[in-house]
Amino acid sequence: MAPPNKKLKTCPDPENASHHQTVPDEVWISILSFLPPFSLCSMSKTSHRFNCLSRDPTLWTNLNIDWQSIKNHTTSVEGIINRSTKIKSMTVRNRTFEQVNSPQIVMIVKKAKSTLTSLTFSPEIALGNNAIAKLGTMTNLTSLELAGEWIKTAEIKAISNLVKLEELQMPGAEHVTPNDLEYLFSQLTNLKLVDISDCKKGASDMVVTALAQNNPHLEYLDLDGCELVTGESLMVVAKKCPNLNHLSLDCDEQVDDHVMLKIASSCPRLTHVRLAFSIITDATLKQLATNCPNLSSVDVFGCDNITERGVEELMDRASKLKYLSISIDVGQAFTEKIYKQHPE
Repeated sequence: MAPPNKKLKTCPDPENASHHQTVPDEVWISILSFLPPFSLCSMSKTSHRFNCLSRDPTLWTNLNIDWQSIKNHTTSVEGIINRSTKIKSMTVRNRTFEQVNSPQIVMIVKKAKSTLTSLTFSPEIALGNNAIAKLGTMTNLTSLELAGEWIKTAEIKAISNLVKLEELQMPGAEHVTPNDLEYLFSQLTNLKLVDISDCKKGASDMVVTALAQNNPHLEYLDLDGCELVTGESLMVVAKKCPNLNHLSLDCDEQVDDHVMLKIASSCPRLTHVRLAFSIITDATLKQLATNCPNLSSVDVFGCDNITERGVEELMDRASKLKYLSISIDVGQAFTEKIYKQHPE
């Protein structure tokens, strides 16, 4: 009697195997890192392997969430937050520009407060006063960006609890007072980046002085539209903040050569300078070009006291300059020369 036929065991043929099965896990994790949260969740439902891969904590460190998702898929968003055990950065957007439910947004955000260090609300997210105040409990934050439209005294006191902050951007805070901001910058002493642009009546010399004196590692300062800031406090910035690399002002006649010569000589790391509508002269351009070797962007639009010669000297000396905004009349020969020497 012939022995029964035995089914031979064979190794899978790589050519017949599914392509995704041959790709190492670390490669798939790298690919999956480019997917937004909801796409990543959808991918996790396609196979056991992708379900396991999609749970890798490194895929859930940076989240971008839209208000529509929070409003229409609250449970799913909460599930994503709960999965994100190592989340570090979160951005909340409002692509439809509709009115948002501030308490609901903050409730979602606070679910990640134990690990979250960077929080951004895009400009179209208008958080209410009570919602902003609740952010004061997120004490692990090192970076906070939000529109300043609804920020008042109570909200400033809440933000002042975030003593680990290194970056604070709240442009347009028109309802804050100089006393509010002076208190804020006396409490926050680790700031490296500050944007309080268009705080028209709140940002004053007293405020900028407090900021500079308490934050010697300041690198980025945006004071556009701050009508009460003068050269007096900027001299303090020059003295106290030698690491400054970004300074932005549209300062009318409040800043002159005396101030800018001091800043240019004291802050050699400057790369971006905006001095629109100031009364500086060619002397400031020369000092910036001479003392700031990494200078790459200069905006002196509306500065009527600078000349073609001063601009030419700036271009000749500032070898890394990539952007220049001026409003003076220059001849065609000068323009052609600039384009020829600096085609980039």
